[in-house]
Amino acid sequence: EHMILNKLLGKNKSTNIKFILIEIILVTVGVLMAIAVNNWNTNRLIKIEVDNYLLEIRSEIQGGIKYQNRNIERFESMSNNLLRVMKIIERNDLDSIPYLNKLIWPIGTTWPISYELPILEEFMDKDYLNTVQNDSLKKTLKMYSRIKESAIGMAAFNEKQYLDKVESFINKNIEYLEIIESEIWETKNINNHPRIKTNFKELFNDLEFWNILTLKTETFFIELNHVKSHKRTFLLIEKYLNQYLDNK
Repeated sequence: EHMILNKLLGKNKSTNIKFILIEIILVTVGVLMAIAVNNWNTNRLIKIEVDNYLLEIRSEIQGGIKYQNRNIERFESMSNNLLRVMKIIERNDLDSIPYLNKLIWPIGTTWPISYELPILEEFMDKDYLNTVQNDSLKKTLKMYSRIKESAIGMAAFNEKQYLDKVESFINKNIEYLEIIESEIWETKNINNHPRIKTNFKELFNDLEFWNILTLKTETFFIELNHVKSHKRTFLLIEKYLNQYLDNK
């Protein structure tokens, strides 16, 4: 009887261990499946959010391209104006003096480029850029940070250039309202200084004025090239966004 009982107990013990192992395996598989489902659902939600961001980023980029187009047109106009002034002075064309005040207005202040794309910047702050599978899109989106830093650096350079070399000359030699049209002064019925006028004839032989024209014209051309380069990158971003969003 003892032998039979021992055999039955041994058999039951072996069976219990098998059941325990099976139960452990089932629980483990269940946990892993739950984790997998949770990860899948999390990734799905992240992808939906990323796609929504990219849709809004495309609108921001398109707005940025319009902003760049306006500034390209402005820099082309300003640099061409100053080139015309330099040509007039170069020819000593005193008959063209009446036109100078309508041409030299670009030297009157700075014209900074500033990029503010809050949705794209928030997207990058959340580190969603690393979830983008399209390498071309990811690479071009990364370039936005460099473009923004470049624009900030150029704006700081322009401001320093204006304060150090241009502003003091204008204050001493040019009646500001003669070269800058402003609705503010028109509404106040103030046009120019009643007694003091800019001596444009004297400026024809002023080396400092010539150097300022040269400096500002060169700076406008540099900025023009920068904005054109930035626009090429924005157009690439738009292209890759269109490809991704249209085929998702």
